[in-house]
Order: sequence, then C-alpha cells, then structure tokens
Amino acid sequence: MKNKNSLQYQFKKQLALSIGLLVIVFSFLLYQIFLISIGSTMHRTMMSMAGHYAKQVERDANFVLPNDDTYSVYLGKENIPEDIATLFDFDTMKDYGFSVNDGGKVIKTSKADKVVFIVKHPIRNNSQRLYLLYDDSPKRRGPPHKAGFAPPHGSDLPPPPRLERPEGAPPHFGPELPKPGPFLNVPISIVFVTLLAILLVYGVARRLIKTVLEPLSELTVMAKSLDENNPELSFEVVNNKTEIGEVAKTLHQTMDRIHQYHQREKQFLQNASHELRTPIAVVSSSLDIIDLRTSQGNTNIFDQHTNIRRANKNMAELTNALLLLSRKDGTNMGLDAVNLKQLSTIITDEHSYLLKGKNVNFEIIGDDDSSHELPKALCRIALSNLIRNAFEHTSAGIVNVEISGLSVLITNSSSGLTDGYNNAGDEQTCQGFGIGLDIVRKIVEQQGWQLALSSDKHKGSQVIISFEEKGQLG
Repeated sequence: MKNKNSLQYQFKKQLALSIGLLVIVFSFLLYQIFLISIGSTMHRTMMSMAGHYAKQVERDANFVLPNDDTYSVYLGKENIPEDIATLFDFDTMKDYGFSVNDGGKVIKTSKADKVVFIVKHPIRNNSQRLYLLYDDSPKRRGPPHKAGFAPPHGSDLPPPPRLERPEGAPPHFGPELPKPGPFLNVPISIVFVTLLAILLVYGVARRLIKTVLEPLSELTVMAKSLDENNPELSFEVVNNKTEIGEVAKTLHQTMDRIHQYHQREKQFLQNASHELRTPIAVVSSSLDIIDLRTSQGNTNIFDQHTNIRRANKNMAELTNALLLLSRKDGTNMGLDAVNLKQLSTIITDEHSYLLKGKNVNFEIIGDDDSSHELPKALCRIALSNLIRNAFEHTSAGIVNVEISGLSVLITNSSSGLTDGYNNAGDEQTCQGFGIGLDIVRKIVEQQGWQLALSSDKHKGSQVIISFEEKGQLG
C-alpha cells in the first residue's frame, strides 16, 4: 500500500483532483454557453416566424394558421392542446417571450421524449396572443418542409402543398424517421471527458513520477548509502540529466570533500604524533637530567633549560607547519633566513641519542654558511625526518650529511631506507619510518622542491633533497 504522506501519492492525488475539477467546471461552462447559443438562435428564428404569422392574422382574421407535426401556430392560449398547455405557464409569460420544456431532467441517457419550444407574440389591434410552437420530439422529426409549413415573410416561394394521407397509411405519414437511441448529452459527456482526463493525467503522472519522483527515491537511497570512508561508491542517479542529477553530484562531491578533510585530519594526527616524538623526548631527557643534578646538589641546569625551550619552540613550529601542511594549500608559509648547515647541525644534535650504543660514524660535510629565504618549519620537518630515519635504521657504518648550496645529501650504510620510502603510505610502513618519509614527500610536492633516492646493497642508501623550486633550475 502506498504511503499517503509520500510525494508520489500526494502528486497523483492533487494532480487528478485538479484536472478532474477543471474538466468538470469547464464542461459546465461550455454547456451553459451551448445552451445560451442554441436558445438565442432558436429564439430569433421562431420570433421571425411568429412575427410573419402575426402580420398575416392582422391582414386577414380568417388566415389559416399552420398546424403540423413540427410547427404549430395557435391564436389564443385556449386553443393550445391540453398536453402542451400543461407544460408551460402562459400567464407569467411576457409578450415576445421564449420558453422551452425538455422534461426537466438534469441527467439524461437518451433524447427526451418531448421537447417543445414556444414563442408568445402580440397581434396589433387584437387582444389575442399568437403562440408559435416547435415540437422537437424524436418521433416527429422529419424533413425541414412539412405539410402546412408556411415560408417566412418576404419569401417568394409558395407554401408547400399539404400532403393527404392515403387510406390505410399510419398516423404519422411521411418519410421513415430514425428511431431514438442513446446519445452523449452534456452530463454524460462531462463524465466521459472527466474519465478520459483522469486516464490522461494518470499517464502523465506516471511519466512525471518516473522522471522526478523515482530519481528522488534513488537520491534518498544514495544519501543513506554514502560513507565518508568509502566515497568512491557510484550511483546511477548521478548520471541523471535533470536537476536531481546535479543535486546527486553535489552530494557526492560534498561527501568526497568530507572524506578528504577527514583523511587530512587523520594524516595530521599521525604526522603530529610522529614529529613530536623528538622534542618530547628532548624535554623528557632534559627533565631527567635536571632531577639528577638537583638531587646531587648541582644547580647548573641552564643548558637543560635551553634544550627544553628549544624543544618547546620546535614543537610550536612543527605544529603550525603540520596544520598548514594538512590544508589544501600550504604554499603560504612565511619565509625565514635559513642556514642549512646550522639547521642540520641542530637537528643531528637533537637526534644524537638514536646513535647511542651503535658503531656509527657521523659527519656533517660542507663549509657553506650562507642563508636562504625558505619556510624554516617545513625545511626542519623534511631534514629532521630524513636524518632521523638514517640514524634509526643504521645499526653500524656511516651516516654523512653533505650540504651544497640549496641541496642536502644524506648517505647511510642501510640499503633499505629508500625501499621504505617507495612504500611510504602503506599500512605496514606507517608504523615504521614510512610515515616520516611520506611527510617529506608531501612537503616536497607541495613546495615544488626535489627529492631523489638511490639504494645499493654494498654502498647503502642516498637521499638528496633540493630546496630549490623546479622552475628555478637552470
């Protein structure tokens, strides 16, 4: 059973009621116009004929008035046959008045048995009134010129001769008349047209439902099925050519944007937790040293306060950089004077704890102390990840950081570092160094920098990052 509150049900109901009501109203209006037109035409015709016969009576009081099966003229209401007289109220009928009697039924399934038109016309210098009757009863319909019918005034045609009924002929002698049968009168026509209109409306409604309401139902299903974790789901309603298709596309694109936002939020949390490990470790280590020195009565803790302040500053810079990196457009970072050698030295000092207990030789190569206008926070994140990964994944051997202009080359004895970068973003590598290298890749892509990696089982891994944009290369 259809839900009575659904758009589909309400659409069908309101459309059917509206069209049905319009058909009925306009049908009755047309019916009234039809009756007025017929009555006006008949009135003018019969009034002309009654005027003709009234003049004939004025000229000759003994003029024989016609009296046949169709038209009958009577002088004085007392001469009208009783079966006709009972149909009209002649006392209230005014001169030149026109009246019709069709049985008084509103709904008819066939022609009325007796339809009589009458006109009342005065006669000059005579108190009598002339009554012209036209009997449109089915059994009396015949040719237009019956016996005894006189042509209108002004006609040159002589009156047709009155036909004599042969002996043994039926009472209604003349051409055989068609038998009355069912017909579509106005009320039945209204019913017929209303039913036809309802069928037409039903067909139009079904087409509109298929075009409008069914896509709306599909849109509802789509809205319920959309999942921000699985935005690539496809729906047929998106291909709809109407406005509903546009709404579906917008909804799908909105869900995709929500998915991207959540992915950026998730990535930010992962990156933030990954990047903040080092400054948090520095703060924790400095606090432990302060506690140890305090317990020994050593008040020389200025160096540890410096480490904590630097770690706190680094955390603030990292957080701001990661927030900007998580947005669509991270190219609006402020520029600072960055000395890559000094920055690399600070980063290696912060991560030196990763080399404790390992047989690793570390060296910074390069004597260039020039500064460059770069986003310092992003440079720090990139170098910090690359150096930390080299320290973490080199158990023995060498780790070298070589600075040359805007390029930094990091070499280590581990050959698996670049493999980890190539798999960065996979679930398995995200728990290791993959997430750090994934951050570097995003920063490089966003800033238009360059990153190159190479790996050899015997020589180890090399990672070179250039902080010069591609368009500036010669």
